[in-house]
Amino acid sequence: MNPQSIFEQLTLQEKAQLLTGKNNWWFEGIPRLGVRDFMVADGPHGIRAYKDPSEHNGHPKTRMPATSFSCASGMASTWNPQLIEEAGRVIGDECNHYSVDVILAPGVDGKRSPLGGRNFEYYSEDPFLTAQMGIAFVKGAQSRGIGTSLKHFALNEQETSRRFNSSTIDERTFRELYAFPFEQIVKQAKPLTIMGAYNKVNGVYACENPYLIQELLRKEWGYQGIVISDWGGVQNKKASILAGLDIEMPASEWKKTFVEDVLNGLYPTEVIDETAKRILNVYAKLLDNPNHGVPTNFEDNLQVAKKVASESIVLLKNEDHVLPLQVPQQIVVIGLPAKTPRTNGGGSSEMMAYKVEAPLEFMKAFQEVHYIPEYVILPEQKDIIKKADRVVIFTGTTPEIESEGFDRSSLFLPLDQINCIKEVAGINSNIIVVNSSGSSIDTRSIDSLIKGFVQTWLQGSGAGEEIAQVLYGVINPSGRLAETFPLRIEHTPTYPLFPEHGEETKYVEGLFSGYRFFDTHELPVRYPFGYGLSYTTFEYSNLQLSKQAYQKGDVILVSVEVKNTGLVSGHEVVQLYVSNNDSSYPQPKKILRAFNKVFLKPNESKIVSLEVPTSLLETFIPSKRMFLLEKGRYGIYLGHDSQDIRLHASISIDSLDSTLPPKSLEHPTKLWMISSSSPSLIHQFFEKTRKPGWWETEEPVQRVIKRIAKEFKWQEVDIIQLLKQLNESK
Repeated sequence: MNPQSIFEQLTLQEKAQLLTGKNNWWFEGIPRLGVRDFMVADGPHGIRAYKDPSEHNGHPKTRMPATSFSCASGMASTWNPQLIEEAGRVIGDECNHYSVDVILAPGVDGKRSPLGGRNFEYYSEDPFLTAQMGIAFVKGAQSRGIGTSLKHFALNEQETSRRFNSSTIDERTFRELYAFPFEQIVKQAKPLTIMGAYNKVNGVYACENPYLIQELLRKEWGYQGIVISDWGGVQNKKASILAGLDIEMPASEWKKTFVEDVLNGLYPTEVIDETAKRILNVYAKLLDNPNHGVPTNFEDNLQVAKKVASESIVLLKNEDHVLPLQVPQQIVVIGLPAKTPRTNGGGSSEMMAYKVEAPLEFMKAFQEVHYIPEYVILPEQKDIIKKADRVVIFTGTTPEIESEGFDRSSLFLPLDQINCIKEVAGINSNIIVVNSSGSSIDTRSIDSLIKGFVQTWLQGSGAGEEIAQVLYGVINPSGRLAETFPLRIEHTPTYPLFPEHGEETKYVEGLFSGYRFFDTHELPVRYPFGYGLSYTTFEYSNLQLSKQAYQKGDVILVSVEVKNTGLVSGHEVVQLYVSNNDSSYPQPKKILRAFNKVFLKPNESKIVSLEVPTSLLETFIPSKRMFLLEKGRYGIYLGHDSQDIRLHASISIDSLDSTLPPKSLEHPTKLWMISSSSPSLIHQFFEKTRKPGWWETEEPVQRVIKRIAKEFKWQEVDIIQLLKQLNESK
């Protein structure tokens, strides 16, 4: 397909029709020119496929099987981008299998609060980790010829009133935290489509927001793909078109009126033309897909899902080495999720799994276990529980607790599960909880009662065998938390404002979200960001830096020796955090800027290398409206998680970037004295005359200069000349 040739043959009506979807799951094609319609499908943990997408007038019911992967929280907990890229390739293959052109994934919104109802669809509370996972997913899926749809742009962090609420945020917080993953994925992975969010951003609907779509996405980031709306996300068709939205999804009630308005000249011709050209350029790439309609092997795909599941499982507690389970042991298993696990979250990510494996089935492959499906313990079961060497209780949230469309009301597990754990604890002290949830939970009510805690997330198709193998030590758990488990919801930075029910959601916590909040304020948490236990232990030593002093544009090269000091093979995730020690702006205590997952046999050592471009250390300067690198000292921290830092070093960075806000002669003298852009004029003046008193440093600089200059009998012309030079240097 030649996009320019097709464009030249389009009628104005056909151009207009391209700007609105066709039915529920199709982009509009141009049949008379041989351009077919293009099918899209929900994700992000696997394709939600239908037998006939046109069924029930575009609202199909009959689903088809597809590989269900661990939810995004689990994917991020692998800390393995290469593995997530492989998962993306599988999802791309299954899109081709079902002739789907675009998968509506990945979701890279933030996790301001663990109460976010859709947190299971988003990778992490940290934007860098989110970006790495999103880049991997998009590259993997699009390598198969399909398109992805990066979502939800932007600031769709709460489900409550999401179609009406306005996310109010300062520009620095937006750029450094919430826009960062979108920017990195756009620049490094080039998703073919981006989905606008339902909510408003600073008072303007995201799908009608020229700053988001035109200024940021297209002009600053250079995005070449198309922007589509979330389903029903357009409230004003004309505003969305003028803001740069390409395709409204799905076909709306004003489609006919819009086409008529275009034909009647009520829209600028150049805007319709530019939009149509962008759409045709993406269509051309989708039509060039050689894999469209090619069958895939679901059994092979299942093995990839199992690999993701195995690396996403996080061992959070292992008191008295209660795990791994041994053969022979008397094991009691409690809970329906052991037999019928929850594979995915509710809402648009709900899908029909090709195959679902039950942990109970695979635990029985090791040895016979006694299974109690309900959380109510009968009198005749108490003796069995008492005699057991280990009691494994499967817990988890339900679609009624966390799902698209609403936010969670609390972090607690269902009451029947908590009561069951309490009752069992009165009979047997060797309790292991295997929890399935899409995000963090509050463990206060059970923590002192259990010795083992395994977080499995919403594991998808291939979880059963992997969970059993982790419990029995065949797999050494290597997952690390991609989000903090707080002690209680009252300790989180958005409490009690999340979710906000009015017209506005205020991001009052600013940059201090997730571990950035807890670490900066030195608040205890139950399980910190990056945390995860192993059946072995690791030792860090010999931290090396490529040099001690860097300039803008350099890459900081860091290496560390890691040794497996235990008795079994295992993975360690080396995490590199950076602090900005001399910043003129508020900064979190430290932020993640690199990581590397390494496999080590017992007693084996490896040199682990990490790279940090100095561009990742830049601060968004609101007064300049750009990222700039501050001069000064920076800390380099290597550790097992955000709070378990093993080694650290200090570096210096020299930068010519002017990072302080512009000053006037009315600004305090102290501000001029510490300014990096003009210290010499001020200091030379004070050296020739006298230092200002402490009470003078808060006065306007021109008043202080005039006063001191007159004390030293300066001529008026010289005073005016100095003030002019200062004013020009600001």
